Amino acid sequence: MRKRNIRKDIMLNETENEKLISDCKKANISYGEYFRKLLMEKQIKEKPGKEFYEVMKQLSKIGVNLNQIAYKANSTNKIDKDYYKIEAEEWHKFAKEVKQKFL
Repeated sequence: MRKRNIRKDIMLNETENEKLISDCKKANISYGEYFRKLLMEKQIKEKPGKEFYEVMKQLSKIGVNLNQIAYKANSTNKIDKDYYKIEAEEWHKFAKEVKQKFL
């Protein structure tokens, strides 16, 4: 059974309709979801661009590398300083690029 069984019809002028269509496309949500978010005073956010997902992929790779370093350090009680230094430098370089691009 559907959660929402009450239907409301609304009338919009051309400008309002264009804004509704544009906002829904930017946020990648339906018209119904858009109005429900407005009604519940929730923020409507634009869907992130491809760059965001690339950044998240890079962060994931860095996280995996850090976990590998931690696992090796815990199992052997030694830290591969050279590998750690390379990963740390890569992280700092990446963080600088992200700051320049998004801030």
